[in-house]
Amino acid sequence: MAGLTPRDTRALLLAGALYAAIVIPIGIHKGGDFTQELTQSERLLRGLPLYVANPEKGVWWPPFTALGLVPFALVARWSLAAAKTGWALLNVFCLGWTLARARAWTAAWAPIAVTVAAVAKPLQSNFEHLNLTPILLALIVAAAADLESRRDTRAGVWIGAATAIKGFPALLLLYLACRGRWRGLATGVAVAGGLTLGAMLPYGPPPVGAATAVLDWLRITHQGAVLTRYGTQSLPGFAFFFGWPSAVVLALELCCFAAVAFALGRPASGDAIFFDIGAVTLLAVLVSPIAWLYYYTLAFPAWLALLQRPRPYDPWVRASLLIAGVLTSGVLTFGLYPNFLWFIRDPNYTWGGLALLAVLVLARSPEPRLVPQPV
Repeated sequence: MAGLTPRDTRALLLAGALYAAIVIPIGIHKGGDFTQELTQSERLLRGLPLYVANPEKGVWWPPFTALGLVPFALVARWSLAAAKTGWALLNVFCLGWTLARARAWTAAWAPIAVTVAAVAKPLQSNFEHLNLTPILLALIVAAAADLESRRDTRAGVWIGAATAIKGFPALLLLYLACRGRWRGLATGVAVAGGLTLGAMLPYGPPPVGAATAVLDWLRITHQGAVLTRYGTQSLPGFAFFFGWPSAVVLALELCCFAAVAFALGRPASGDAIFFDIGAVTLLAVLVSPIAWLYYYTLAFPAWLALLQRPRPYDPWVRASLLIAGVLTSGVLTFGLYPNFLWFIRDPNYTWGGLALLAVLVLARSPEPRLVPQPV
């Protein structure tokens, strides 16, 4: 890949192998999210209804994932540990690809290392639960790279796939509309819709079988994500932690939307695409009805956009970045919070996401340009 020397490639492969050796045993021992979703793929294989009720905590992944996990469900019939190993390896591969691709945007590995540290606990939590945020991250970074190269159709494919896998990356489709990238938008909508509806074709062609299954998923997801309050790490979680009314949470969400819209309307610099994708992805996590801590792995583009800039920041920006980094890394959640800071401790990642978004919005400005002077 461009930007990687043979030495870089060897180092990245070695680091990936070591990390896989650490996270695979953890995932085999835990891995509850993956095990839970495998039951849906098994029901799909048996032709049983998928979306009758939500799991005990949270909601089901979107319909496309039930089909995508079928190979792992087949392996799990023989060995659940082998299926978990394969899934963990896929996530490690996606993380390694993301780091390799990010190297093309940086002059050194240092910004990437700091970025990984800034999302350390969310990333590790993903492998404990065997979720899929590294897969989403790879798709989003791939989309940013293709948008930067004006390959809008291919970028739309990646964003559409991410939307079909998890749902909330659909906010990136709105970003494409705001930027007038119509080809990417049309492709993304078609891919997201096609994968979602196509995954349910075993239940019969639309407008009855497949469409009914998708509508059932939307219905129970609404019940689980909106009508039930969870203490998750997004703005709706404030209603759980602090008892805030929905109107206050909605006002906060609208303020975040307005701030990102303001940032997108400012003059663009050369790294505008990565700033934009980082801000919109982080916004999608913050306004998602349910966002567990491993969702903040997706703060990776936002962090990298800020850290790879050659121009130094003002002292107050550096201080704000330090605060945001401490929060999104999760380092204080290892029993380091004093009890009187419970209001920061409980929604730790939400506060970190808000701090990071604020810095990202304020830092989104063009690089200074030299103006030719008349002789």
